Amino acid sequence: FGFSSACRGARPSLKRIAMSLKFVKGPMQAQSRLHALILFLLAKSLTLCRCSAIAGCSASSPEPCTSGSHEADAATMMQAGAGLLEVEALWPPAQLSNNATCETDGVDSAVFQHGLMMSDVHFMPIYSTHPLSESSAASESIERAVIYIHGLGANANSYFCDGVGIADEHNEAASTLTLTPWFGNQAVTAEEWNPQLPAGSESISWSSSSWLSGGDSHSSLPGTYSSFTVFDKLVKLLEGHKRNGKLPNLKHISIAGFSAGCQMASRWAFFSSAENSAGIQVVVSDCGSYLYLNSLRPTPECTVTRNSGPDHKCDSFGQPDGNQSLYNQYKYGLYFTGPTNSYVDPFVINSSLTIAAIDAFPSKNVRFLFGKADVCMCGAAGMENDPDYCFPTGTDCTPNYFQSALNDVLCCDTYPASFVYNVADSRPGGMVQGSNRLQRGLNYVHYLQYFYAARGDPSYKATWGLFDGGHDSAACFSSPLFTEWVFGINDKPSSDVHKRGKPSRLPISDARVPNFRSWLAGEDPLIDADLDD
Repeated sequence: FGFSSACRGARPSLKRIAMSLKFVKGPMQAQSRLHALILFLLAKSLTLCRCSAIAGCSASSPEPCTSGSHEADAATMMQAGAGLLEVEALWPPAQLSNNATCETDGVDSAVFQHGLMMSDVHFMPIYSTHPLSESSAASESIERAVIYIHGLGANANSYFCDGVGIADEHNEAASTLTLTPWFGNQAVTAEEWNPQLPAGSESISWSSSSWLSGGDSHSSLPGTYSSFTVFDKLVKLLEGHKRNGKLPNLKHISIAGFSAGCQMASRWAFFSSAENSAGIQVVVSDCGSYLYLNSLRPTPECTVTRNSGPDHKCDSFGQPDGNQSLYNQYKYGLYFTGPTNSYVDPFVINSSLTIAAIDAFPSKNVRFLFGKADVCMCGAAGMENDPDYCFPTGTDCTPNYFQSALNDVLCCDTYPASFVYNVADSRPGGMVQGSNRLQRGLNYVHYLQYFYAARGDPSYKATWGLFDGGHDSAACFSSPLFTEWVFGINDKPSSDVHKRGKPSRLPISDARVPNFRSWLAGEDPLIDADLDD
């Protein structure tokens, strides 16, 4: 608008628009947030400005604006804008605002919002088909718990509804406790999330993607918690419910992480002693990177910059060129250059803890599942991206620093999780593990066998398999191998499984539409994205 006499007539219009924004619903709601923000800032400037034509004062006056009518106009606009921002923009949280998956599955996720109390004033937001409190009623029908970990988009509601739908599809809903923690970027109150939680308590949240490597939470209230600590507490709570009769028939706990959730679950499985418990398995799929246990990495013949296919093998590992801080620093490896987080720091200080974790890993039931078509990398120079998989129509993915378009379609390396973002890890720490997610996963399971054979345990072989699909959590969780491993269902026997040399501790026999349009178009970006870091 500027400070000119032409603005004087705009004040009443601004006032009317600001008031009307409170009543805008539906597709225009997101645009209204931006408009309200503009009005909020403009009204703020009215209260702080020196006298000018927009305030109806003499331009030469050195005094601040004091006209009561103008202050009233400013206050009205500020109230309208701030009120809309607080109510409409903060609830539901942007990461949870896309309910397309839940509507498809016929699940009202809001009904299943529970909390894991971390302290008297902090809770971890969790979607759960059964209450988690100590006072909750017993459920004798539950035989398994399946904990799904979302991707970087933190769309926990979508993961939860997919999990509920999968259990129901296989007639296992009554016997399955489905849970999905929300590692969100926004704190919510007990009143907003679930009024049955302690009054005045607040959720913990993460301001970055550090949760996928055990990062510490933040809160307006004193106290922080590593994401790994959250998982330890959740597993121990479930085991405690089995002992105290709340879940007397609970036999198995499966932790299923995809993409960023894969990174979180696989690293937690390495460091945590809770994963040593009998009846716990971790199923991870399509990590952006993996935790290597020494400074060796696949040699160049194992990291060719093209789709090397689902039959890719690697038996050659060596020391990459360059400083370890470029490729082996935590989260990529166990090279620590300083503090990490409250959970991992003891391993930094006491190397004997790290050695003990390395010794314990072969006895843990960690399984790997890779998408056959998760083979694209759009952010690395020299990558020959497969035209059959990496240029899907209907996408517009960026950034594309090194890749040219194919038939006017840009390279897309996180499809179908994202139609507009390329986020496959092209940093040195990721690229020395492989040129794409499928190749990195296959390199890693062969590396683990190589590493433990060199330590005197040639019998260790990771359990791993393949599913038909790209970077697609729904395809992963509905695949024959996943349902066999998690639910004990083997309706469609698959040859795409490679079993470990030791028997599993978990007796299995006992057993989409993405939303990536801009905020100004009425939708929040990254709401439904299963993005890597």
